[in-house]
Amino acid sequence: MNKANTMGAAVLRATAAVVAVLAWGQGAATTQPTPPPQICVDNQCTASVIQPPPSGGSGSHVVKWNPGHYMGSNTVLNSNRTIGSVQAEMDDINNQDAIQGYRIFITWGALEPTQGNYDFSTVDAILKRLTTAYNKPKRLVMMLWIYGQGAIGQNDSGVIPMYIQQGSSYGASPVAGRYGWWGQNSGGASTGMYAVAAYNPAVMDRLIALVQALGKHLDGNPYFEAFDMQEDATIAQAATGMGSSDPNYSDAGWLAQLQRFLTAATAAFPHTSVIMDNSWFDRPAPGVALEKWMVANRIAPGSSDVWGQTGIDTYGTSHLSDGMQTLMGVDQNGGLVDLRPQTRAMVQVEGPDIFGPYFGQYGGPWSPVDIVNGLNQSYWASHAFWTHLFGSEIFRGAPVVPAAKWTNLAPALAAHPLIHTDYPPNYP
Repeated sequence: MNKANTMGAAVLRATAAVVAVLAWGQGAATTQPTPPPQICVDNQCTASVIQPPPSGGSGSHVVKWNPGHYMGSNTVLNSNRTIGSVQAEMDDINNQDAIQGYRIFITWGALEPTQGNYDFSTVDAILKRLTTAYNKPKRLVMMLWIYGQGAIGQNDSGVIPMYIQQGSSYGASPVAGRYGWWGQNSGGASTGMYAVAAYNPAVMDRLIALVQALGKHLDGNPYFEAFDMQEDATIAQAATGMGSSDPNYSDAGWLAQLQRFLTAATAAFPHTSVIMDNSWFDRPAPGVALEKWMVANRIAPGSSDVWGQTGIDTYGTSHLSDGMQTLMGVDQNGGLVDLRPQTRAMVQVEGPDIFGPYFGQYGGPWSPVDIVNGLNQSYWASHAFWTHLFGSEIFRGAPVVPAAKWTNLAPALAAHPLIHTDYPPNYP
């Protein structure tokens, strides 16, 4: 076949693919032939339109929908880490058919090494392994990580790209000559936890550009299940609660920028769930307002921690985050309408939830079955991301309890599925 004929055939195949995907997005049947995975001209190949993602049973679903239990990584992938940092835990998902997939933490610095130049190679490698290396393909959930747990060094781009730190338009930091973040500080130096100053519009502009690039790269992949924005409390805490406060921070400003980001995220991911881990601002009202806005705009409510049902039964809900209280309709700051029938929660089950003394005053740590009961009875969760533990971890002097170790945890999850797995009413 000559070059002209080859190009003509490629165009016909691409046209058929576009028609098929448009019909899928509208929930309509199509008789078009299946498009090829690539379009090739003179041995130069580019990806064709990706096949419509599996929707978990109904062809009318616009957003990919594969609810259930997921493994959650216990490692933050920063600019110095690759798939090798998490492969050992990933491999424990093999032959675990009740575990739908794997949630990663990855930093902004790892995804955008220089301004406008994106590196998704680690994400691609993880996604490839999840879909090809195990007995059944697994799905990927990504959480964007935007804070550092220790002091930030002079040339440290592990979490925040260096161009942000070097650009005065991104807002001052507590360190002279550094920009775009705030955090624990003393004497003009970073001394502990810090976070991206995402409440500054110029910083948020760059985060929006990142999520647009991620959506273009990942939305069409049938095994990319959800994009998650890290807990908003980390930003408020870093800006106001750890030494001198950032004069540019306000709850209202942070709320407005989050709504900008999440609006851009749903536009970038029209076929993928977008999760927001809405916990706390400095004051309750913005958290309540954000949760209501999220439900109205098809953002899945997330949470950084999950209680067992016995903890909720015994101690009530007043110690849960403002976001979760509003979801359940029990927040006294204006969140008294039960939002759970309209949406589905997608939550993190972290290490302190299942071992160690962190929640001891509220009945924790809780057994996996107790937490599943909470997910089903109180949170109405469709997706739960369970931290992988090898069993050697120590938290505040307490070793991992046997039930929390992944080899014991996974069978318990298989025996106790989530029940609120219907497609959310607030989804298109």
